[in-house]
Amino acid sequence: MHDGRKAGGFPSTNPSRLDFIELTIARTDRAILISDAEGRPCYLNPAFETLFGYGLDDFAGRAPWSLLAGPMSDERLHRLARSRDADGAAFYDDLLLHTRAGDPVWVSAKLDPVHDGQGRFTHLVAMLSDITQSKRLQVLQRDLLNALGRDMPLAEFMEHICEQVQALAPDTICSILRVDENQRLRPLAAPSLPNAVAENIDGIAIGPRAGSCGTAAWRGEPVVVEDIQTDPLWADFKHLVLPLGLRACWSYPMVLRNGRVAGTFAFYFPERRPPSAWHLRLVETCLNLCVMAIERHEARTQIRRLAYYDTLTGLPNRVLMRQRVEQTLAGDPQRKKSLACLWLDLDRFKDINEAYGLPVGDMLLEAVSQRLLDRASSSDMVARMSADAFIMLLDDCRAGEAAAAAQGLLASLKEPFEVSGTAISLSGTIGIALYPGDATDVEMLLNNCETAMFEAKAAGRANYHFFSPEMNVANRDRLELGAALREALAGGQLSLAFQPQIDRNSEGLYGVEALARWTHPRLGPVGPDRFIPVAEQIGMIEDIGLWALRAACAQLAQWRAAGRNVPTISVNISAKQFRDGAFCQQVGETLAAYGLEPSDLTIEITESLMLDQTSAVSANTDTLSEMGVNLSMDDFGTGYSSLSLIARLPVNELKIDRAFIDRLESDAGAQAVATAVICIGQSLNMRVVAEGVETDAQRRFLDALGCDAQQGYLYSRPLTAQAMDEWFDARAGRSGASRRRA
Repeated sequence: MHDGRKAGGFPSTNPSRLDFIELTIARTDRAILISDAEGRPCYLNPAFETLFGYGLDDFAGRAPWSLLAGPMSDERLHRLARSRDADGAAFYDDLLLHTRAGDPVWVSAKLDPVHDGQGRFTHLVAMLSDITQSKRLQVLQRDLLNALGRDMPLAEFMEHICEQVQALAPDTICSILRVDENQRLRPLAAPSLPNAVAENIDGIAIGPRAGSCGTAAWRGEPVVVEDIQTDPLWADFKHLVLPLGLRACWSYPMVLRNGRVAGTFAFYFPERRPPSAWHLRLVETCLNLCVMAIERHEARTQIRRLAYYDTLTGLPNRVLMRQRVEQTLAGDPQRKKSLACLWLDLDRFKDINEAYGLPVGDMLLEAVSQRLLDRASSSDMVARMSADAFIMLLDDCRAGEAAAAAQGLLASLKEPFEVSGTAISLSGTIGIALYPGDATDVEMLLNNCETAMFEAKAAGRANYHFFSPEMNVANRDRLELGAALREALAGGQLSLAFQPQIDRNSEGLYGVEALARWTHPRLGPVGPDRFIPVAEQIGMIEDIGLWALRAACAQLAQWRAAGRNVPTISVNISAKQFRDGAFCQQVGETLAAYGLEPSDLTIEITESLMLDQTSAVSANTDTLSEMGVNLSMDDFGTGYSSLSLIARLPVNELKIDRAFIDRLESDAGAQAVATAVICIGQSLNMRVVAEGVETDAQRRFLDALGCDAQQGYLYSRPLTAQAMDEWFDARAGRSGASRRRA
């Protein structure tokens, strides 16, 4: 047997089989150690000596594993001992060993016992493969994924990546740049480069000769510059890095799911050379994590902005306005501050949308918001409350000043707006409520302000009214409508309409959403946007929700009995009902009563409720998930979500709010939201459904993004159960005709 000396070649011109075997063992890069039955080493191959620095003589009188491994766990010692028994099997494991110099080395080990003809254990063959780099990459990846899970800020995360990579490859310097919306480079992280370098790079346009990074971003593919001094790509920038002793730069673009290059990941090197296999493995590990971090950051930023600002006008929305008013009132415990709240509602704005189209309507809303801002002081606040409703909150303002402000606003609106070459005239109606005279809190202030606006509308529009205690139209309406609603539920006046959802891939039925409808004998059709808030205010929402759940399940069972292939039915559940401790039991009893499986039912709840981690909500969420009921997060994107929290919720489906779909063809903000929601759903393995799809252009945009299902007028309006049967038959007829033509 060989004693560890490196074989230079065959000992004769006619090598034997044994010579071939010895040459292979001597030339392999896998370390081999053979010990006898007493554990004494009797052979080491050259790869062992190279990896660990030990020769055969170094093990004289010492157990090799105690020298290489030091203390081992009891479990591993037991397995190692068993591998030396006559009946023991081979021992496989990843082991942390140490070289003669004390350096750690991870190896993939196979310890194979050898037995003689009588079955006696005679030798142990240890074959060790160096996997140190793979282990380090695993540790790096786990560390970076944990950082992502903690929602580490983007710049801090990128700085952390650079530091970790430089620790693994100390001969390199890392740099991470992002590409902004104007296609210019912006430094994100470069902890080992002087600040002056980042300052000089900041704002450089990407292009065909913009160094390694600017060129990689421009091409959308890696750029390897082995010699910065001579490469023409660096002609305008080499003076920045050559004085630092850097000679090579390899840059890799960060390409997002949508194909956009969002940044670059680069290595600088002090020698003229290409990247090694180790450097390429580092890049491969880090690049995907960088892309994931950027996509999550952009999605989170977009959702956060949606939580507080209107995407069309850029004004604060209802949420932010409410928070600021609460802060203002909280800082005025003695009620010394006077505030005037003006609720402006544009008159007959729906007619403008129908006459000129939604794009013109959107441009008009932007122009209106700018006029409001022009009339507001630096201490005032303007917010958009809904489609054509705005709030102006005037600081330190009394009744006379509020009246003058309202008159000025109404006069400003009467001046024609120039939109796409067309002069459009507008009028508005304003309701005014004062603090502290009319209200003691923000909710009362807003309610009274809106009530005053409705009173002004009733008086003829294009004017303004102050709130007064007698002005109680909204309250009377709620009382009258509430009484009628109680009679409707008891008398069977409520019904369900059904809207089909279409699967993107199969173009078949994805599911059906059940929608509550009410036709009053005297009032006629009463929209859910009117009676559902009333039901919540008078405590009827749980009764209506339970009725809708049972009626929907009954209809699904009826369709199934008739041979209709309806995969699932969706039911909207209010926040109050979902917080009820008896709700899950009601769901289970309803499914059992109609012979349905839990997976046949999808429960839609709002984003804000889903993120409300109270004990009742968490318990019901977990119970429904364990039952197998599908959970859908409705109106996703209209609130502020922590992505790390969403990832932990047992949600099967995200629904894109129709407010974004309405503007999908003309509004870049709506397009960004839809893209972000679909990317979030895909990354979290959730299905995504878009509601309110009305045009083929909207459908094509959503299809291109991979949206799983769609519903809206493009496919069908909400239908009665009988009309749904006709819809099923019509689709079946079209499908049969298509097959016959084929």
